[in-house]
Amino acid sequence: METALVSSSTAPQGTPTSPNNALDKNAFLKLLVAQLKNQDPSNTQDPNQMVQQLTSFSNLEQLANLGTLLEGIQVQNQGLFQAQVASLVGKRIRVPGNSVNLKDGKATIGISLPSDAKNVTITIKDATGKVVRTLPQGSLKAGQSTVDWDGMDAQGAKLADGDYTVEITATGTDGKAIDAKTTCYVKVDAVTFKAGVVYLVAGGKTYTLSEVTEIAA
Repeated sequence: METALVSSSTAPQGTPTSPNNALDKNAFLKLLVAQLKNQDPSNTQDPNQMVQQLTSFSNLEQLANLGTLLEGIQVQNQGLFQAQVASLVGKRIRVPGNSVNLKDGKATIGISLPSDAKNVTITIKDATGKVVRTLPQGSLKAGQSTVDWDGMDAQGAKLADGDYTVEITATGTDGKAIDAKTTCYVKVDAVTFKAGVVYLVAGGKTYTLSEVTEIAA
């Protein structure tokens, strides 16, 4: 038996309408009721088919409720994540960078090596590009390490506090140069959220969470 669901409502004259092929739970229920009302008494619907239709309606209802629940959980988790990231304000983070801030005659320089290295040397330059100190480190293992600088220049004179540029050179165990990098510690001044991505503002620059290799008090 073929049945059809006819709507008595009409769109206002001059208002364009477009067909909607999506069958939500309300339309599904109306279709089922219309089918039961208009079925031929001499040819009633197969009970198994009705059970299948009711089961489909139940599944549709459960999926709709599940979708609403997941959306709520997503919003809640996003809020918790933003609150946790906001707690990084005021923390010192370790990020890629070739600058170091000398404060109270002390500074910490970070080193990142992709493999075991030898002849590791750190060169420190002032704002004019003049080399003020070199710090030979000899051989170091692969990974992250730090070097403390006492704020003295090559002649043993105390340098003024401020920002300095650092460079690093190193060779691998095979004697070839390796891609050694310097890292720096900066204090997080603010946390921003753009298009679902978290950015940390520190030292006048912006970093993503993936660039952070260490968080310190």
